[in-house]
Amino acid sequence: MKSVRQYIGILITGILLFYLVKPFLQTHTTLKYVDFQIQWHWLLFSFGLIIFHLSAYLYPLTKLLNGVTEKSVSFRDAWLLFHLSNVTRYLPGRIWGVIRFLSLCKQFGLSKTAVGSSLTLHVGIETFLGGILAVSLLFSHQMRGVVQGVLKKFTENAFIAIVAIIVILVGSFFLIPMLSSKARQFTKTLRDIGELLLQKSFWGQWVKIIVSHMLLWMCQGFAFFLFVRSLTPVKWMLAGVLSACFAFAWFVGFLSFLTPGGLGIREGLLAILLANYMPTPQATRIALLCRVWMLAAEIALAAIAFLYNRRKQ
Repeated sequence: MKSVRQYIGILITGILLFYLVKPFLQTHTTLKYVDFQIQWHWLLFSFGLIIFHLSAYLYPLTKLLNGVTEKSVSFRDAWLLFHLSNVTRYLPGRIWGVIRFLSLCKQFGLSKTAVGSSLTLHVGIETFLGGILAVSLLFSHQMRGVVQGVLKKFTENAFIAIVAIIVILVGSFFLIPMLSSKARQFTKTLRDIGELLLQKSFWGQWVKIIVSHMLLWMCQGFAFFLFVRSLTPVKWMLAGVLSACFAFAWFVGFLSFLTPGGLGIREGLLAILLANYMPTPQATRIALLCRVWMLAAEIALAAIAFLYNRRKQ
């Protein structure tokens, strides 16, 4: 039985590597004959900043875990738990990252319910604040028409598919007794945890969680701006609007039910938005390279987490 699990693990690892390497190969083919004037100091600084963001990203999750479990959960354990599972979200289906995340809970002495609830709240806050930052593009005179056109096109193409998926999911919860029971149990758990986290004693932690998420978005947006600046000369005054472009592409990519990690959708929207500040071919190349830039940071942190966890065992 153990050997079967090992073979399955090797198979899953191989599939995951394929989907992780695929964007690198596609980008290499697209950029094969493109000559970039790379400013290496900005590129390295942006990469270091995104590494910092992906590490500090676990701070608010750790605070939520402490409140939900009512015990001290170390930042190191939260960091390892997240980065050991993060890259699996690129597997087709969009659920493998969460499944891997929950499957590792026992190793760190945490319950799946507590971790699942904390992760739901964590991602919900991140998405809400990212949506607010994305909406700020609508207040930009230059971007207003572009964003509205993208939203209209996205709505027309994806609305029916999204509604169909929601109907299938809701129908499954009602028609399949086991799923219905699990859904009601999870909803009740979230309600109980919400009551626990809304106690006055936790209000100070909520302030830290919200503020840290806002700072994380600022850090990620500025890292993206420096990445763009490392490939093409853009003015410093565009840091805010380019950060909002990134947030908008991230937000729509996250809401898409069709691709793992928003692959394709995020790059397409980002290229459309960046084309307002640079030639379209250049915007497309930067959008593609942005995925490689992010993916390289995630793989690096996953490798560190894997090696550290293996050594600890």
